[in-house]
Amino acid sequence: MEHDLVLEGRVVTDEGIVEEEIGVSDGKIADIGHGLKGSRRTRTGRSLIFPGFIDMHVHLREPGWEHKEDFRTGTAAAVHGGVTTVVDMPNNPDPAVSNSTLDVKRRLAGEKALVDVLLYGGVDPQNLQLVPTISGAVVGYKIYLSETTGSHGFPEDRLEEAVRMIAETGRPASFHCEDQRTIDEAKRRLGDMRRQVPYADLRLPESELAAVSTVAAALTKQHVSANVCHASLGETLSMVGRARSGGLDLNCEATLHHLYFSRRDLDRNPMLKTNPPLRSEEDREALIQGVRLGNVSFVVTDHAPHTMAEKMEKGAAGVPGLDDFSHVVSWLIRDQGVDPTAISKAASTRPARFLGMKDRGGLAVGMRGDFSVLDLHSPEKVEGESLRTKCGWSPYEGREFPGRARWTLVAGEALLDDFEFVR
Repeated sequence: MEHDLVLEGRVVTDEGIVEEEIGVSDGKIADIGHGLKGSRRTRTGRSLIFPGFIDMHVHLREPGWEHKEDFRTGTAAAVHGGVTTVVDMPNNPDPAVSNSTLDVKRRLAGEKALVDVLLYGGVDPQNLQLVPTISGAVVGYKIYLSETTGSHGFPEDRLEEAVRMIAETGRPASFHCEDQRTIDEAKRRLGDMRRQVPYADLRLPESELAAVSTVAAALTKQHVSANVCHASLGETLSMVGRARSGGLDLNCEATLHHLYFSRRDLDRNPMLKTNPPLRSEEDREALIQGVRLGNVSFVVTDHAPHTMAEKMEKGAAGVPGLDDFSHVVSWLIRDQGVDPTAISKAASTRPARFLGMKDRGGLAVGMRGDFSVLDLHSPEKVEGESLRTKCGWSPYEGREFPGRARWTLVAGEALLDDFEFVR
């Protein structure tokens, strides 16, 4: 049998790295072995072939904030970073909490996106009755326990009810874990002085730990597969581990920026302002160790583009990251000693499993021909003119990374081909 494409090289599996050939036909993996025939053949040499990376936490901003990002530019940044599937969060100006708002996003993504865009549905305390009605349009639900861009904090006294309704859909839920009461108390305590206090000291570690505790308590009443978004503390990983040992299906993600930067970077560069804030060097090292050991379930960008003016003049919280997914992954492998199999699990296998996507997340016959191929020996300095994100800047600018994406293939078609964009 002649395949449409044969991808040949060093393949990352759950057990390790093996030299193999992967045959792709009609957009799906049709064969894995040796001596395969294909009308096209891509020899990847020293690069590593991963199952397509799934970034399950991005904010592509459309509709409503297209001046920051849109589905075309955001997914071009994903291609640049070696990401083949993204999952868009619901906190747009008109929050994605109903079928009508989700239909608009799905239509726009279908017209513009270069890679697959899947959607989270928001959970609005004023319209909880909508939760079951949108289950067919989303891969999961998002609840914000504090105020953040485009969202108000979800009231704790309604959380059990929301979790029960999500449980009935069979979908997973992700939680922005910062406790609004703890944040408000810090602001009250500081009074007028809060304008002189560093932002990170208003969103204290205690706010994250209190919110994780609240989520864990709600999960004891209903079975929901849940995720703590952008964990920033070593103690958060410990809390999630204890919850899992107690029988809860609780996971956590780490963002690229929490893995790479720490509070001392934020103190020097206010452009690194995010929710939750960057934490101590010890917390950063604990998160990296969590990726090594599998205690961090997912690696994500929390791609949150704002314009330079919004960052500098308004102090908007959030940083872009999709362009640099493969950069930071290469750094984790080459400089931090993270095994490629741990990356494959955190960036492909577990996200697919958590979100119920059976057609991707691994390299097996019948799965989509999505591949992220990284050259770990092709150093690149991040420069603004090479970015694909519309916001036009990166928190990693000026830093050199040991490797980058060489090929990004979606359904067997190369969108990034030997470092070059195909479209």
